[in-house]
Amino acid sequence: MAARLAAQPEERWQELFARADALTPDDLRVSWGGGQEVRPGVIQAPYPVYGDAVTRILRLLGELEVTVVFGWPDWVRGNPLWPAGQGLDDAPVADAARLVTAIVRGERFADGTIGQAIDQGAFQAVLRRLRHWFDEERPLAG
Repeated sequence: MAARLAAQPEERWQELFARADALTPDDLRVSWGGGQEVRPGVIQAPYPVYGDAVTRILRLLGELEVTVVFGWPDWVRGNPLWPAGQGLDDAPVADAARLVTAIVRGERFADGTIGQAIDQGAFQAVLRRLRHWFDEERPLAG
């Protein structure tokens, strides 16, 4: 997994980190839409609304192939990294990819999973772990 990450263009990684550095508390705030009656007796289900900055970072993580295909529901069960990312700083970079995959895929099954990851610090932990890997551990193209 680390080799696949290392094969991604440096410019795209730099864009990810620049966007992460620019995040503000307002960018990390999640609002909820929906929940209103759209016609008598019909209420639209509430849904989380993520800001443009978070959405762009999530898109970049996908473009960088950080999100991966694997059995994430089994991985999160009993995993100390889930859901808050505690211990991710000392884990292999592959666990950052697994954690962000579980967060992104989890959103499809439970609205607000990304918001929970932001609130609990897992989203930020993934970005921090990826930056450390990029700066300190990434094999350089030779």
